[in-house]
Amino acid sequence: MEYNPKIDKKICYFSYFDAIDSQEVADELFGQMEKDMIENGVYYSEGSFIPYDPDNRRGILVDGFDSDPVIFTSYNKSYIPKLIENFGFIKSRDTFSVKPVYSEENAKRLKAFSNYFEKRYNIDVDYIDFKKIDSEIADIHHILSEADTEIIYQDTPSIDMIRSVAENMKVFLDRRIIMIAREHDTRRPIGFFFCLLDFNQVFKKMKGKFRPLKMILAKKKISRARGMMQYIIPEYQGSGLIGYIYQKIYDEFKIMGITDFEGGTVMEENYRSLTTFDKFGGSIHNTYRIYGKEIAK
Repeated sequence: MEYNPKIDKKICYFSYFDAIDSQEVADELFGQMEKDMIENGVYYSEGSFIPYDPDNRRGILVDGFDSDPVIFTSYNKSYIPKLIENFGFIKSRDTFSVKPVYSEENAKRLKAFSNYFEKRYNIDVDYIDFKKIDSEIADIHHILSEADTEIIYQDTPSIDMIRSVAENMKVFLDRRIIMIAREHDTRRPIGFFFCLLDFNQVFKKMKGKFRPLKMILAKKKISRARGMMQYIIPEYQGSGLIGYIYQKIYDEFKIMGITDFEGGTVMEENYRSLTTFDKFGGSIHNTYRIYGKEIAK
């Protein structure tokens, strides 16, 4: 439980919820939560929402149950939203996972965007350099801090948090699909794109067992990736830089055998990002919902 200055009230977050298809069980769990809330003077709750984990604030899956979840996304049974809503929760906001479609027509459009940008700007897009990880992390933090955050549901992660994520996820990282854009002359960092291979395809075959060697060998057969983060500083937003980076990423996908790509989670109010995906033939793949509920005092 914490105080949220944006809505000027104390708020209780439930971060995980799972149960059998029983309203009685759900009511018992949420009822106990609300009892604790009242004892602590808290009368509003939201979920699912993880305050300390910026990548897991997407909510409950409400549409898109017919496909396997991509790495580091959530999944729940289709009856879960009903249990939550029957207890009195209502929609607070939706988030979407988007899936670009790399058709021949969209490829031509993306190439045109890329060529236009390349003629107009002198920008380098490089793989992340793990041998210079401290300076790379500093540049990434600079981009995240400067990027427009008017419609975002997380604070800019600290340098220490970025470093911790890099260390903890090292086994999953592939430098070919983690790119940083910089001005050629000044070397100022202006954009960051972070993709992960979908190791869920490997984990499914391993049936829950963690075997590092087998996982490394199976990595070459992964055919799907997920876009975790994409940030452009305000000066270059709308310039075509995002399309230029996408072109670089898709070129790598071809070499790596990646044929399926899911973008990161986008808030429903983030029209800029949704419009960008739409330009490249993308569509909403999954819909997640963050629920909220007031307790009458």
